[in-house]
Amino acid sequence: MNNIYAALEIGTSRTVLAVGEAETGQRLKITCHAHIPSTGVRKSEILDIAQASHSIRSVLREVEKRQLEQGSSLTIGNAFLLVSGQHVKVDSYQATAQIARGKVSEDDMEQVSRAARSMPLPDDREVLDIAEQLYSVDDADGLLSPRNRSGRILKLRALYVHADSNRINDAKSAAGDQHLELRDPVFACTCAADAVLSESERREGVMVLDVGGGCTGYAVYCDGVLAIAGVIGVGGDHITNDIAIAFQTTQAQAEEMKIKEANALIQADSAEPARIRLPGSSPLMEQRTISRNSLNTVVNARCRELFAILRSKLAKADLLNRLGAGIVLTGGGAALRGFAELLRRELGEDVRMGAPIHVDGLENEQHPESCAAIAGALMYAHRNYEEKSFFKMLFGGGRK
Repeated sequence: MNNIYAALEIGTSRTVLAVGEAETGQRLKITCHAHIPSTGVRKSEILDIAQASHSIRSVLREVEKRQLEQGSSLTIGNAFLLVSGQHVKVDSYQATAQIARGKVSEDDMEQVSRAARSMPLPDDREVLDIAEQLYSVDDADGLLSPRNRSGRILKLRALYVHADSNRINDAKSAAGDQHLELRDPVFACTCAADAVLSESERREGVMVLDVGGGCTGYAVYCDGVLAIAGVIGVGGDHITNDIAIAFQTTQAQAEEMKIKEANALIQADSAEPARIRLPGSSPLMEQRTISRNSLNTVVNARCRELFAILRSKLAKADLLNRLGAGIVLTGGGAALRGFAELLRRELGEDVRMGAPIHVDGLENEQHPESCAAIAGALMYAHRNYEEKSFFKMLFGGGRK
């Protein structure tokens, strides 16, 4: 029997649910996924549990409807939870172990690894990911593998990605109202990285930028390990809000202009009309036009703000010149016209879109980079829970 998993993301702009399936030990395939606009969520945090629960109910129904159309009568009882938002924090922790017999053995490495995974956290924090980094033996730092090195003290540094447990519990409450159990919470950006990066890119140095509606996650890999990660409180909805304020439009009109007309580059394409007709249902509104150059200037300013923050974080970690494999963009916000090119110019790095390369089933997706995080969450489920079932068979009928 195939192993089947589900993952849920309750984002600022949309609520996403995906189902993945794989034969034991084989490559994962996304067999069904759906998304709907989120309600009751802002900046990746749930403000209204009842509204968020309604969104979850709607996306559950849509996925189960699509499953039935494919001839599969499965109802989803469990899902892995993708987490982002500014409540996600990252801390470094160094563990130490005595080298037992003068040379580092497997037992010594296992001991220091256990110690690296025992950092105490406050009661209101929940671990999303623990990434082991580099070893040290006495005064020798930056070791990928210390096996058989002589010395007395073995050290291992790890990155702890953790989140506000209250925010996670809010998501569990919203899902629980729809009889959906949420399993391990996982960090959206490192999940996206798992789905889109090759091992060679991790060794050469690469940054994954997961651009969501309410925030942007980042994860930088060097020498094959996670070097830094975090969340910046700037996302696609901030650009929409800037447009709405600058041109006195509704949020819906601003979002439509962002998607259809806006460009992160100010002088993007001189062949386009110099003025843009505002979308709207009333004749008075449809008679209004705005300058394309002005629209792009507003968008450009917010994007450059985000890129300046990223540059500062890379410089602080001494990683500005270590991105040999460039930058990989994921998330729905990455589709903004000119975004990738402006990022390339601002940071001086190669930039590519991050379509998932380690899962199947997204070949016909128009913007596969928007599915990277949820694909990575399904990969996590398959890697860690291969022999467990998360679904039950139904004999007719769907979710009530």
